[in-house]
Amino acid sequence: MRRFDLAIFLLALVSVVRVSASDLTPEAAFGMVARSPWSREKPPKPEELAAAREVLEAQAAKEPGAAKWIFALGRAASIEADQAKSDAAADKRKDALARFERAVELQPGNADYQFWLGNAAFDRVDDVGMLSKMSLASEGRKAFEKAIAIDPSHVAARVGLSQFYLGAPGIAGGSAAKAREQGELILAMPDHRGDFQGRMVLAGIAAHEENWTEMARQYAAAETAKGEGAEPANALRSNAWNLLNRKKDAMAALPVVERYIKAAPADDLTALFLDGEVKRQLGRCVDALPRYEQVLAKLDGARGSRWGAALCREQLGQKDAARHDYEEYVRRFPDDDRSKEAKAAIKRLSGS
Repeated sequence: MRRFDLAIFLLALVSVVRVSASDLTPEAAFGMVARSPWSREKPPKPEELAAAREVLEAQAAKEPGAAKWIFALGRAASIEADQAKSDAAADKRKDALARFERAVELQPGNADYQFWLGNAAFDRVDDVGMLSKMSLASEGRKAFEKAIAIDPSHVAARVGLSQFYLGAPGIAGGSAAKAREQGELILAMPDHRGDFQGRMVLAGIAAHEENWTEMARQYAAAETAKGEGAEPANALRSNAWNLLNRKKDAMAALPVVERYIKAAPADDLTALFLDGEVKRQLGRCVDALPRYEQVLAKLDGARGSRWGAALCREQLGQKDAARHDYEEYVRRFPDDDRSKEAKAAIKRLSGS
């Protein structure tokens, strides 16, 4: 299970001036990295993040017993992990977890610290071996449970716990029924606080169970729901993804993607990618390819768009361009399951 991404897990602070450590107060540096899990701001740029880290490290040295600065350094490490690759990213995830563990030791009654500890534990799961995966999953679940015990209305912790229940095998405590219980509890929070996230949790469970009617109902309700992290485009994005990748129903996904394109910001690359995917799956590569090209022009490491572009170019008879995309795919993603298929395509297109 990966961290919220929830897509996430996706978002960054845009700065019009270069930031240096001398420009930042400790509180400003803290605010730069310690944002809500539902924040729509883009993360700090690497140079901004480096300046914030410098200030936070200096403040942590001045106040070695203050959990706040240790927690902030954990948040900084998490963002740095998103901006790094391979071993460097894994090292940053390890650092983030250690910082959150220390912050929780110093201030165990802070629900936010417990939540981010749980988040970081699950974030590290893919970096370790099987026995360590089990240990990290247990640590993450317990941290979410502690956050909820401290603050029963902590929406993010309940979402995290529901994701654990839905993703874990039964022997490790996984249970769709328990996940659903968390979704209902989120939905029942007063003042509409959990309306959007509750609907999203219940829609995800319905998708997991292939109950497409219930999934559609919950995503439709999420589009107009209020509460923490409410964002119609997010509901449309998740709905479209599940229709394309779980239900394998491009025709059903088409109107959802069309609404998503209208609701999303013009620079939403996921919207462009899904528009390309739905058109490709409907056999409309002439219309799909420009969407993939738009994504790759902004993000040349976009895995799905690189693959979609290769498939469409081959289908459209653009052999040289298709071979280039397949070669790029293998070069960038050698461990991806589709790299073997890409190598076969390169051979085929080379006539050997």
